[in-house]
Amino acid sequence: MNLSNALLATGWLIRITIRQSFASKLFWVMLTLSTVCMLFCLGVGVKDGERLPTAPDEVKQGLPANDPIAKKLGQEGLKAAGLDMLGGDELSLGFGAFTITTNRGREDSVRFLQVWLAGLVAGTAGIFLTIIWTAGFLPTFLDPTQVTVLIAKPVPRWSLLFGKVIGVLVFVGFQTTFFVVGTWLALGISTGVYDIRYLLAIPVLLLHFSVFYSFSVMLAVWTRSTVVCVFGTLLFWVLCWGMNFGRHAVVANEPKGISPASLAMLDIGYWALPKPGDLNIVLDDALDTQAFSASVPEFEAARKKNRINLPLSVLACLLFSGWMFGVAAWEFRQAEY
Repeated sequence: MNLSNALLATGWLIRITIRQSFASKLFWVMLTLSTVCMLFCLGVGVKDGERLPTAPDEVKQGLPANDPIAKKLGQEGLKAAGLDMLGGDELSLGFGAFTITTNRGREDSVRFLQVWLAGLVAGTAGIFLTIIWTAGFLPTFLDPTQVTVLIAKPVPRWSLLFGKVIGVLVFVGFQTTFFVVGTWLALGISTGVYDIRYLLAIPVLLLHFSVFYSFSVMLAVWTRSTVVCVFGTLLFWVLCWGMNFGRHAVVANEPKGISPASLAMLDIGYWALPKPGDLNIVLDDALDTQAFSASVPEFEAARKKNRINLPLSVLACLLFSGWMFGVAAWEFRQAEY
């Protein structure tokens, strides 16, 4: 068996996986949800409020336009006091159905929405739903009534498994790109703000998904059960988050009574498991969200002590993902059908 045949089988299974997403309507469901988010973004508008001018050499100080004192003094009163009228910007949603007065400028208001779209909609809800919806792809493929036809072909089993896995990653990568680029363009059209940093969410979100999907792949090969893949992966995510938070909480608070052996075990668990909290920090840094979202205090304290190394955290997550895929390939190779 030569490598070209193995790659041919892998490419064929990638196409089959994409076709499966069409047949199961999952492709269109995710595309529809992304389109709804784009329509929401098209309905966003930002109206700049009036601001009193300040001299170039003065430090800009003032009160929000909706502050009771600002309302009482008015623009002339604030000007006499040497203050600026801050805010007064209007952020409209739903094509003007709802209007919010904000103290942020146009660009910051748009970036605030982008942080929520990338962090909450795509980064939390999106990843969870995608893990659930794609969990059945491999167990269905590994069913003995289907896979025996494929493994009888003169191709290595690893090419069959990784063809299916890469097909899922290609599908998720397309959906992630469609969501991020689509909402970015929609916000740009409606507000005139095109912040290129928002596009950095694409590789970070895909990395986050692939790390936990690798665990789902391992469960699928060992159990061939969609239910086990779904609940097992979600419980594993909770375990990883707890380990991630617990390690940083201990580093931040330095509680008394913890033995060096316990600290060492905590560090081993932290580095061995995926780190969803650290991946969220990577996303925050990529989008430069410090001014728009409140960080977890324990994470911030651990970072100030230089006990969080984001490049090593990403590398550890990639190594874990590779290990899980390797274990799955080894088990698939040994499995009897």
